[in-house]
Amino acid sequence: MMGCVCHVEVRQRGLSLVELLIAMGLGAFMLLGIISLVASVSTTRTELANTSDQIENGRYALQVFNEDVALGGFYGKYHPGIGAVSYSTPSPCGTAVANLGFNSTVTPVQMPLSVNGYPYDSASSAPGLTVPSCFSAEVRDKSEILIVRHVDPNSVAVTAANIPASNTTPYLQISSCDLDSLSFKISTDIAELTLRENGCTSAVSTLAEAWPYTFNAYFISPCNDCSGAGDGIASLKSYEFRAGSGGIRTLVEGVEDIHFDYGLDLDGDGGPDCYVANPTVDTKPAACPAGASYEWEFTDSLNWQNVVSIQIKMLVRGSRSSSNTSNAKTYDIGREVLGPYSDNIKRQVYSTVVMLPNIAGVRE
Repeated sequence: MMGCVCHVEVRQRGLSLVELLIAMGLGAFMLLGIISLVASVSTTRTELANTSDQIENGRYALQVFNEDVALGGFYGKYHPGIGAVSYSTPSPCGTAVANLGFNSTVTPVQMPLSVNGYPYDSASSAPGLTVPSCFSAEVRDKSEILIVRHVDPNSVAVTAANIPASNTTPYLQISSCDLDSLSFKISTDIAELTLRENGCTSAVSTLAEAWPYTFNAYFISPCNDCSGAGDGIASLKSYEFRAGSGGIRTLVEGVEDIHFDYGLDLDGDGGPDCYVANPTVDTKPAACPAGASYEWEFTDSLNWQNVVSIQIKMLVRGSRSSSNTSNAKTYDIGREVLGPYSDNIKRQVYSTVVMLPNIAGVRE
């Protein structure tokens, strides 16, 4: 008799309590890992974005200074030697042509300083000087101020198309003709820009080209938007003179402090012999070499005209708190050590040295 093998189908009708607990535990463990990973990625992205913003702001601020300060003293084709020109320090608030510091009718001719500043002082924002009223409302207490003057690198032909009757931009025109009675003119009126190129003919085609005049005054402001009580975001700003008028512009947010050291050429060879925080002091600083060949001027404008380079140090902060930032850090900007701060915000000191080739090159 043959037997048979029978298969009995067993259907699962549910899960035991133990199985459910194990499954829920595994799921919760996996969910916790995913949540931790997402949180870590989010924190890392926030830290990276914060650091990137701070680095970008610092590098951009240095770029602004490198581009503009290097142009200081660029007055087109005019390169007078030492003693051939008298330098003045006109107020940046005087926007009329007569108040810009140019005068070619006197001997020696007069031009505005390429650079000058309002050095830091522990007791006031500018020792012996008053912060210009046209932007003083937005200058942070004891902020240093740097003023850089030059013409635009791009010249224009003196024609009605370039300098219309409605023009408000002061144009500097340099003579290349020995028969012209003046070496330069500055005016907003095209009819007054009559100096000539080589050849000295009176044809319009031989009129000397002209350069638009401009200057910038850099300072630290306690706010980006200073309306009302202000937003409290420390910023690097500039008072810019363009097209015959001045206005304040925010350059970089997050710049909390700035310090300028001025490289002075005391022996006339075009190279900086020492760096000082304040060229207006009456006694030669200890950092400068001794000796008769290293002359220290006792007139402020004479010392400022010896500045051939500027060292710039800035303290730049991030925009948000960071869990990876120590509150014990301090920051040396050359003038003083700042911090520690208790806000867990990343900060970094950025530094650069900018040469003034339009001043140093003439002396070499």
